[in-house]
Amino acid sequence: MLGRRVLLFNPPLVNGVAFTRQGRCQEREEVLGTTKPPYSLALIAALLRDRGFGVRLVDQTAERLSTEDLIARLNREGFAPTLLVFCSATPTASADAFEAGKLKQAFGAPLVSFGPHASAAPQAAMAHAPQVDAMAVGEPEDAILQLAALESFDQAERVDSLTIRRGGTVIAHRAQGAYGGFAAMPCPAWDLLPLDRYRLPLENARYLIVESSRGCPYSCDFCVAPIIQGHKFRERDAVALVDEIEQGKRRFGINHFYLWGDTVTLNAKSFSRFCDELIARNLGVRWFGNGRADNLTNPEFVAKLRQSGCWMLSLGIESESDDVRREMMKKLEREKIRLAIRNLREAGIKSFAFFIFGYPGDTPESIERTARFAREIDPDFANFYPAVPYPGTELYEKCKREGMLVTEDWSRLEYSFYVLRSNRLDEPVVLRAIRRATRRFYLRPSWMARHVVDLLKIVRSSGPLVWQAAVRVVRGAPDPAPAAPAVAAHPPAESSAPVHRVEIVRPAPRADRPPRD
Repeated sequence: MLGRRVLLFNPPLVNGVAFTRQGRCQEREEVLGTTKPPYSLALIAALLRDRGFGVRLVDQTAERLSTEDLIARLNREGFAPTLLVFCSATPTASADAFEAGKLKQAFGAPLVSFGPHASAAPQAAMAHAPQVDAMAVGEPEDAILQLAALESFDQAERVDSLTIRRGGTVIAHRAQGAYGGFAAMPCPAWDLLPLDRYRLPLENARYLIVESSRGCPYSCDFCVAPIIQGHKFRERDAVALVDEIEQGKRRFGINHFYLWGDTVTLNAKSFSRFCDELIARNLGVRWFGNGRADNLTNPEFVAKLRQSGCWMLSLGIESESDDVRREMMKKLEREKIRLAIRNLREAGIKSFAFFIFGYPGDTPESIERTARFAREIDPDFANFYPAVPYPGTELYEKCKREGMLVTEDWSRLEYSFYVLRSNRLDEPVVLRAIRRATRRFYLRPSWMARHVVDLLKIVRSSGPLVWQAAVRVVRGAPDPAPAAPAVAAHPPAESSAPVHRVEIVRPAPRADRPPRD
């Protein structure tokens, strides 16, 4: 059986850089001052273990563990994997696959991965990762469980949501993966990970991820989240969520929790039940998550969030321009943005706002207006990102149609680079605008006076990262190296041609399943 001994692993640093590879989050450590724990791997580990499969879970990034050292560790433990599963990200796809290929060569086990690129552009993703035997499209949990239960990888075509490689042929998936057990899933196998390695930079505290919801009903054209999880909003029961939080506190001594979901506060009625349950148990925990400004216009609801332990919410504002937000399919009204940030401040909840520079239709003037708008609405924290056209998104297709892409090098599809050109915007212009917007936001005397304690906390918990970021913002340090493997054997694509050409075969659909792209 393939699942006799399953190795789940988060790949190592890429050219010395730590990346988060969790869902739609695929950024360098320096972006937010931390790398998130590999939640999906921990959940899959729990599901496999509950079904009696042998499991090892290793976060090479958190442990700063090379693949060679991992192979040596497994050999010492006498754990020879029969199935290899890893998470990956778009900018690290080639580098991750190269490292994972070493494990495949050492143990002769099938190599399977998942990540946003595997769901958004599975055939192209397979071309960028020639070592990989299969990729899970959509939510990966059921696909990995089904695969582990097979007698051999020769039967992998039975798993509808896998894209599979057979020699030089790639067999397309028949269905998008959707985890059927989401509502009643177990707690992730946090005991298999080095929890001391995951810390919140502002709080300098250990934390755990608790998944509250999946799916996003909105259609922002730059986002890969609906491609992975769909548009149907699914929630877990309030009691189950608080049970998981209580277990994390009792078992691991954790007091900080990241409520994982694209918009955790979307359903105010059901989320109020979660807050009421958390308040009633009086666990003394603190939590943060992602919200939307138009879900936070009721001051009574926001006050309840604070009472339940919420200390920060992240908000995607994206642009000052209503026209640009409409182009993004981001339905968000300016006055609701102002009201949400005011409500959060009055309730004592920190706001963290995100803005995108260089989206199609932006100009140097509209970018400056967005930077000015960020200072005007005055959230507690702000990050300014370049537009990133991830393969498979509507933004990517739009940029391709309009000839805006200057490269198809996936290793540059992250927040350290800008790969578009139009309207007097190119990489130097956009990155300079980001540095300038960041300086003008954070070097305001009013901001520094209000956040003296926060500044001390950040420096104490993430000193080297803060210094590197500050130097880049103030002086304009050289661009970082892309996340390419440190070998020449499998370079990232520099044109529209895939790294390795493969023949794509679409199998005949099963009688009970319609074909899906």
